[in-house]
Amino acid sequence: MYKKILLASTIATILFAGCSSKQYFTPQQTTSLSTSNMGDKLINYSRDGATLASGTILTRHHAKKIELDKGFYFINNNRNAAITADLQGNCHIVTQRGTVASAKFPQALVAGTLIGQYLVYVLQNNNYGIYDFKENRIVYNNEAEKAYAIDRRVANPIRIDKLVVIPTLDGKLVILDLTTRKISKEIFVSTEKSLNNIIFLGTLNNALIAATPHKMISLSSKGKKEYNKEIAEVVIDGGNLFVFQKDGKIAKLDELLSIISEKKFKFAHFSTATVDDRKVYGLEKQGYLIVANRNLSKYRVYNASEVEGFTFVSGDKIYYYNGEIIDLSKLSYQ
Repeated sequence: MYKKILLASTIATILFAGCSSKQYFTPQQTTSLSTSNMGDKLINYSRDGATLASGTILTRHHAKKIELDKGFYFINNNRNAAITADLQGNCHIVTQRGTVASAKFPQALVAGTLIGQYLVYVLQNNNYGIYDFKENRIVYNNEAEKAYAIDRRVANPIRIDKLVVIPTLDGKLVILDLTTRKISKEIFVSTEKSLNNIIFLGTLNNALIAATPHKMISLSSKGKKEYNKEIAEVVIDGGNLFVFQKDGKIAKLDELLSIISEKKFKFAHFSTATVDDRKVYGLEKQGYLIVANRNLSKYRVYNASEVEGFTFVSGDKIYYYNGEIIDLSKLSYQ
C-alpha cells in the first residue's frame, strides 16, 4: 500500500511540476485599448484569407462580400476571382457575378492559385497538380508523401515567370514548369514528421522565401540560406522580412536571412502578426498586443482579449473568431 501511495504521489508531483513550469509572457507595463465587434464570426481561415458566417471573406487586404455556396470556404484570390472549396473536393471560382467555374477533386482542396485558365492546386492527401478550366479536367497530377497533421495556414502556390512553386504538406517545394509540366527541382524546407507543411511562401529582392513551423530558407543566386528557428509567423513588407518566433523573439531580416535587428519578448506565444510601413504588430495568445517600430527599438504592449480560438489580420485590423476587431491604425509604439 505504501508503495502505491508513494508511486501516486510521485506521479502527481511530476504532473504538477510539468504544469507549474509553463511560463507566460508578463509585461511590466501595459496600455488599455478599445475594440469593436463586427456582428459576425470567423468560421474558417487559411494562409491568405478567412471566411465569415455571413459569407463575407477576409483577404489579406480587405473584407469582400461574395456569394458563397453552403459549406464552401475561401482559399485564395486574385484581382478578379476567389477560389472557394468544400470538404468533399468541390471547388468553385467566384466573382461578383457569382460562381463562374467549378471543378471536382478526389480530395478537399487546401491550397490553390489561378494562373490564366489553370488552377495550380494542393489537395488534402498531398496530391498536387494543374486543373485546366477550358478542358474541365486535371491535366497534371503528382503525389507527395502523406502528411497526417498539418498547420491550417497552408501556403498557396506562387508563379515565377514560366515556373510555379508548389508548397506541399510535407515541407517540400516543387518547382514545376507550366509549359512542359515537368518538375525542374524539388527542395525540402524541413523534414519534421508533424506539422511540417509550408506556412509561408513569397519573394523578397529576387530571393524565394519559404517557411514551415520549424525552419525557414532563402533561395537566390547567392545560394540557399537557412534560418533554423521554430516559427510562429512570417511577414514580408517594404523590402524586409519579419519573423515572429515561438520563443518570443521578433527578428527583422534581409533576403539572405541575416539579422538586421531583433527583440526578445520572453515567453510570448504569438497568435498572429502583421507589419505596415511604420509599425510591427504581434498578438500574443494571452491577449497582449505588442506594437513596435520597424527597427524593434521602441515598443508598447496593449491589453487585448485572450485568444481562445483563432485570429486573422486583414488590412489594418485583427479579427477574432468571435467577431471582435482591433483597429491597428489607432495604436502607437510610443
